Amino acid sequence: MLKHFLAVMLLFVLAVGAYSQSIPSGTGRYTALGSSPFILDASTDIFNNPAWNNYYRNYAFGDLNTTSTVGSGPNGESSDDFAGNAGVTFAVGKKWNLGMIINRRQDSWSAFIGTAHNNPIVPFMGLIGYSASKNFHISLAPYVSMGSFTNTDTNAALNVDNSSMSIGANLGFMYLIKKGWIEGAVTFRMNSYKNDSSVTGFSSVGENDGGMEFGLGLRAWIYPTKGSKVAVVPILGFKSFSYTPKTTVTTGGTTTVFTGSDNSLMNIYGGVGLNWPIVDDIQIAGGVTASYNTRKSTDTTNETKFTDFIAPGFNMALETRITDWITARLGFNKTIIMSKAETNNATYEATVLNTNSDASTVSLGTGFHFGRFSIDATVSERWLKQGPNFVSGQSTDLFGIISASYNFNK
Repeated sequence: MLKHFLAVMLLFVLAVGAYSQSIPSGTGRYTALGSSPFILDASTDIFNNPAWNNYYRNYAFGDLNTTSTVGSGPNGESSDDFAGNAGVTFAVGKKWNLGMIINRRQDSWSAFIGTAHNNPIVPFMGLIGYSASKNFHISLAPYVSMGSFTNTDTNAALNVDNSSMSIGANLGFMYLIKKGWIEGAVTFRMNSYKNDSSVTGFSSVGENDGGMEFGLGLRAWIYPTKGSKVAVVPILGFKSFSYTPKTTVTTGGTTTVFTGSDNSLMNIYGGVGLNWPIVDDIQIAGGVTASYNTRKSTDTTNETKFTDFIAPGFNMALETRITDWITARLGFNKTIIMSKAETNNATYEATVLNTNSDASTVSLGTGFHFGRFSIDATVSERWLKQGPNFVSGQSTDLFGIISASYNFNK
């Protein structure tokens, strides 16, 4: 089984850089391939399931972007995920593996909608992996992120002390079967904030009850027949998050507690696809996905619920080596989205249903491989549309998200 697993991994490495020892990966590569769940990507796989650090030993990786503004994410979102991050894994003997990932977010702070708070900064994820046998690998990834803001104005007798924290862990495993492997990861987080402000005779403390986040992801890589290069890749996952904002106000010796709406989010997703290294120079992957997302906000008199059913979602990724040291990538996504908004209170009920929404995305990227070192990036859509500066007269970066990795395994 171990020999078959290693052979599969070797095919993957050959498909993305046969003449180098580099292992191309990162957000730049993953996004260029349409963020496909049906591909292998060292950086992304380690982040989602820490058990992968038992295979990618002695490996350094990261994203080089240094800004975090609206539109910096692959889908135009504002996210600290693309503000630059770095990770590294180390082999400790034959069975143990250690590592860490710095400044890559994995929490649900964006879900605190309508709540004033300061996001925690500089997320840290540790990696502790153990190979229990040739067929079973397990890893724990503790996660913590904290932030604080303090402002004291002695003239106005004003004191502000805001803090936030996310703490939890990922627990992942990988089990080799006769014709492939099965992997899974459990994610747990506690997200909390506290905003304390006061002036003479008045104080207000805002915080959250709950803030618990739980997730489960499963994926398999199955070869239908012995010696087959085409892998069937099923995926299944679940995520939930809930919290209730609360404000405690004290004025004139009287304390009053204001409780906000109960908020909950849930996401269920699944899909199945194929991964096919056609030849050493070309690898394709594609499949169909579906997801069900809900967000509910409930208080004593009102309930608001937003539902998205995304199905089917079509995903295709193509990666090919142009020369010994250059790789080209193409990704495509198209989804059908059915959205519903429901409002129910004491005076009226309303339902808005949109079943005609669809979205499609085409992404391009490239990779440059030099021995053990690799640079992988998305190609800017604006650059493709507008052209270089001497053509359009506008300054547009050629590359979008840029990742780098170095394989220092012996």
